This record gives sequence, C-alpha cells and structure tokens, in this order.
Amino acid sequence: MNRRPRVIALLMVLLAAAGAAWVFAAARPAPPATNAALEIRWHGNGIILQGAVRDAATQQALVDGATARLGGEADQVVDWLDIAPAALPIADAASLASLIRIGQEGWHLQRRATEGWLAVQSPGDAQSAQASELLQRAFGPGVAIRVVPLP
Repeated sequence: MNRRPRVIALLMVLLAAAGAAWVFAAARPAPPATNAALEIRWHGNGIILQGAVRDAATQQALVDGATARLGGEADQVVDWLDIAPAALPIADAASLASLIRIGQEGWHLQRRATEGWLAVQSPGDAQSAQASELLQRAFGPGVAIRVVPLP
C-alpha cells in the first residue's frame, strides 16, 4: 500500500489551513497606535497607571511618582502601562510624576491625542491650579488641558 498520496494530501491540507490563518490574521487591522491614551486614577489608597508610554524611563518616572505619593508603598501602585514607541508623547515625565505626587483621592486624569483632562474635587483651588500647570508642562503646549470637577 502506498501512503505517499495520503501524506501529500495531509500536508496540503495543513499548508492550506496555515495559509488561511495567516491571511485572516493579516487582514485584521491593528489598533491605531495614535489612539493610545494614558489614564491615572487615585483611589482606595492606591494609584492606577494605565495606557501607553513611549519608553521605559517614562514608565519608571511615573511609577516612582506614584510610589512616592503612597509613602513608598509600591504594592499599592497598579502599573498597566505598555511601552509603545507610537504612544502619545509626554513632553516632561518629571512634571507628570510631580502631579501624581500631589494628587488626591478620587482624582482622575486622562490623556487623548489633542487634550488632557483632570477631574478634581475643587477645580478652582490652588492645588488644582498647580496641577493644571504641571499637566501643561507634562503634555506640552500643543495639548489642551482642562481641570474639571469630579462627577
């Protein structure tokens, strides 16, 4: 009995399946990197860092700022930051780390492509004004900054 035709047929089926899987994977569009956002939330005696940054140094600066804000309690920092070269730029990571250190329970920051906003308890107080200045330095002059009341 000649098994060669069966083996060839099996290989052809496997190659066709692999080719089809590759075509479907290649046809699926990748999520646009320019929509990557940065989000920071201060809550429950912890800080959540989420989104994407361009490099490990920026990621480390933000984690260090959060750890300092929490008195060295690194286990209270949730770091869900991806390092992606196409992430939205942070002009001054040290300013953003300073903002993280002065942040209060309930604050919520979001960065989008052309804007950043920070929700705070009292948008008109001195701490919120300082936060707005730090945000502008952190994100750069081309990003509109808003400080809004918490919902």
